[in-house]
Order: sequence, then C-alpha cells, then structure tokens
Amino acid sequence: MIRGLYTAATGMLALMNKQDVIANNLANVNTTGFKKDYVSLTSFPEALVYAQGRQADASYMKMPIGWLSSGVGIANTGFIDSGGTLRQTGGTFDLAITGDGFFAIQTPAGERYTRDGSFTKDSLGRLVNQDGNLVLGENGVVNVRGNDVSIDGSGKIYVDGNYVDTLKIRRFSNGELEKNGNNMFIANSSGQRSTDFTIKQGYLEGSNVDATAEMVDMGTTIRSFEANQRVLQAQDDTLGRAVNEVGKVG
Repeated sequence: MIRGLYTAATGMLALMNKQDVIANNLANVNTTGFKKDYVSLTSFPEALVYAQGRQADASYMKMPIGWLSSGVGIANTGFIDSGGTLRQTGGTFDLAITGDGFFAIQTPAGERYTRDGSFTKDSLGRLVNQDGNLVLGENGVVNVRGNDVSIDGSGKIYVDGNYVDTLKIRRFSNGELEKNGNNMFIANSSGQRSTDFTIKQGYLEGSNVDATAEMVDMGTTIRSFEANQRVLQAQDDTLGRAVNEVGKVG
C-alpha cells in the first residue's frame, strides 16, 4: 500500500518537472535563437513481488505473484538543436546562421555561444550582443567602426569596403553544449570551426518551439498528472479505511 503511494508520487513529481520545461518553451516561443528544451521519463527498475507460503514441513517458501513498478523519474534532459524560421529585419547588425554553428561571445565568465544574432555596435565601435558582451571574430573582438558594414555568407566582415575579420562560428558534437542562461550556451570543449553554414545579414533566427505541439504535450502531461493524483487519493483513502475501520467492533 505504502509503495503505491510512493509510485504515484514519483509520477507526479516527474510530470511537474516536465510541465515546467513545457511552460518555459512556450514562454520563449518568440525568443530569438531559442532552442527547445526536452525532458524524458523512465521507470525505475521493477521489483518482483513474492508471497510467503508455508509447506507441510513448516518451512517457508517464496512464490512469485507478479512485478511491481517502483515509479518513474527523469531520464534525460537537453535541447533540440534544430534551426528556427528566419525573419527579415533589415538591420545591419542582425545576423542569422543557417546550418551548423554558433556565434562566439566573450562574457565576464568566459566564452559562451549563442544562435541569437541580434547584435549592435557599442560606443567604442565594437560588435556586441544585447547584454553588451563582445562578439568574437577569428582574431578576437570585432571592430566595426565605420559607415558601411557588410557581412557575407561565410562570415567575413567588411567595413567601408575593407576586410576586418571573420566571425568566429563554432560547431559542437552532441553533449558538448549546455544551456547557461540569457539564451547562451557553455561548452565543455573549444569546439571546431564550422564550415557548413551561411550568415544572413539583416535576418534573425526565430525560436524552434512549435507552440501547437507544446500545447498538446502540455494537455497530455496534465491528464497524466491528474491520473496519478487520483491513484494517490485512492491509495490514501484505502489506507485510511484500513487504519480506522478494520477491526472496529460493533
């Protein structure tokens, strides 16, 4: 009986975590360059339940009566690294990557990576993101002082017709990137120089979250949570009757 309470409770806790992930995805459906998060559930190892019987010679024997689930938990979490829809803005410093790769950003905490290319120019003429962190080129900080800034498909930057630098675009294998907040990623390696990409100046990459699919998943998760809730209530009611009514006289 008590095991049944724990089984239902673990299901509810896991589904609450999944619901938080779905809610975060929906909250970022319009966030530039956002990558959808996911969470998968797994069952704990099942336990074979035995009944203890007594033989004629007074010795005990175990008889298997079936398998009992021990509940569920979080198996894997991560993000879906697929491209979002491009939106044309016409902004000189709005950049989008089509293909494989991430922009490299210098932050006070170290180098980070992002697909959010909504950049601007600071008071010193440097290319920065919306938080004021420096955008990196292959030669370091990108200086865009000048009147005419153009960036071609390979990431080469020209200011007033003169080549300045090439955007530092890095690609990573599965498991090398982890979300680090502010729409950026931290890597456990330096990555590799990406070649399979195209830079689109005057465009921004949208979120890869499908709002309709997320709403459907949210409805399914809520129904599963409610089912576990009903199981938990039924177990609690049965336990209460066993404690308060079994053995009552009169």
